[in-house]
Amino acid sequence: MSFLGKLLKKSASSASPGHLSEAADAPGPTEQQLSGNLEKDLQLILSTTQNPSDLIVRELPLQMGGGSEIRAAVLYIDGLAEKDIVHQCVILPLMQMGHQDEVTLTYIEKFVITASGIKRVNTLAESIKGLLYSNTLVLLDEIAEILLITSEGWEHRFVSNPTSEPIIRGPQDAFNEVLRTNTALIRRKIKDPKLVLFPIQIGTRTLTDGAIAYLQDVANPSIVGEVKRRLMAIETEGILDSGQLEDYLEDSPLSPFPQISSTERVDKAAAAILEGKIVVLVDGTPFALTMPITFTEFLLSTEDYYTSYIAATMLRWVRFLAMTMALTLPSIYIAITTYHQEMIPTELMLAIASNRSGIPFPAFVEALIMEISLELLREASLRLPGTMGQTIGIVGALVIGQAAVQANIVGPVLTIIVSFTAIGAFAIPNYNASLAIRLLRFPLMVLAAVFGIFGIVFGTSAILIHMIHLRSFGVSYLAALTPQSLKAVDDSIVFKKPAPMLKYRQSFLGPKKQKP
Repeated sequence: MSFLGKLLKKSASSASPGHLSEAADAPGPTEQQLSGNLEKDLQLILSTTQNPSDLIVRELPLQMGGGSEIRAAVLYIDGLAEKDIVHQCVILPLMQMGHQDEVTLTYIEKFVITASGIKRVNTLAESIKGLLYSNTLVLLDEIAEILLITSEGWEHRFVSNPTSEPIIRGPQDAFNEVLRTNTALIRRKIKDPKLVLFPIQIGTRTLTDGAIAYLQDVANPSIVGEVKRRLMAIETEGILDSGQLEDYLEDSPLSPFPQISSTERVDKAAAAILEGKIVVLVDGTPFALTMPITFTEFLLSTEDYYTSYIAATMLRWVRFLAMTMALTLPSIYIAITTYHQEMIPTELMLAIASNRSGIPFPAFVEALIMEISLELLREASLRLPGTMGQTIGIVGALVIGQAAVQANIVGPVLTIIVSFTAIGAFAIPNYNASLAIRLLRFPLMVLAAVFGIFGIVFGTSAILIHMIHLRSFGVSYLAALTPQSLKAVDDSIVFKKPAPMLKYRQSFLGPKKQKP
């Protein structure tokens, strides 16, 4: 039996329940130095990684001059390392290496291994980290150093169309779950040496890699420093998605409004960088975070910049109307039918009253039933498979809605209003902003049921006051609606200028270069 077989047998025999429990409670590998004894170093690596079944260990005897040989071992994790790279660039060159009077790591590094990235380490912690980062390890007996060879080859999703932010005209490439693919996509859009990709690592156990992307000569240094400070201050065991970072980075985590924008579109992230914003990319997620932001940006679409400025201006007004409808339409219905019947024409009021004549619930309960039913149908259609989700939506809209009207549970006028409310929420380009509007709709309904139109005025005023005091990395949430001068109004929700007239970056970001 080879020395590797003895190691595996010894490791398996020592894997009693008590031993596993102690290993699970033990801390991670420290800065322990390698011994230089191949058998001991292999045993140390196997025991530290809990003798994983996906760890491939290949024993190689390297021939030396005079007929002697030196023992070597190649280690990699199956599924993380590319097998072709390991075989063609590491194992095959080692096996075909000619007889040498002395085999050293320096000789192997410079004249044998054909892989592009090679690094030397001499501690257990660096070796384990390299192994878990899909590198291949090369160990030699009687040498207390290890070669880390770059051999990434994990399975991943290819670059595809954006699913959550589809547009008719414009680029159709989206981020995927691989960090280096995402950074390459941004570099394809911005071929500028001033583009900075500052590396970060978050999570004591997941060790999730990330990158902070910004333009060195454009982005505000104070905002860049604040983003780095907040990221470095995060203390958590794991980050699996960029959405988990938002609570750590937001100025006011308890606010219903998102203060950081997320996007899977490469062109949108590149445009934000050109404006002087900061983009945070996280390995393992196809969504990039953009900061700082203002509320009006949630009503803008990347397609606005690829179509006629007249059409884009019209669509922005339509989205603003849709947001207003999604927020206030049910509340206005409750207030008018309960307290302010004189505010609408008599014929319309009589028609509404006749339709509600057999309904046993007040307007607030009627609207609450419909809104809760709508949210249930929306959530059910999202969680079910595609074709089944569409079926649920059609059944809920046609069958259940019509049955509820015929049973005199709700009125037909309210059904129309709730439908327009749902359409308005769907018209908001950003999903997180749409969630905030849908959430705030219910407190406004309660205020309308208690105080009528005065409750709606009070509720919307409270929302506006909260938004005025809200900040995103020191930038006012409504900065785009409160410009300091007419020159600063270069691109807003009110009017979309033609591309040649967009001559200034947003001044509230404090960019180093005002003109692009």
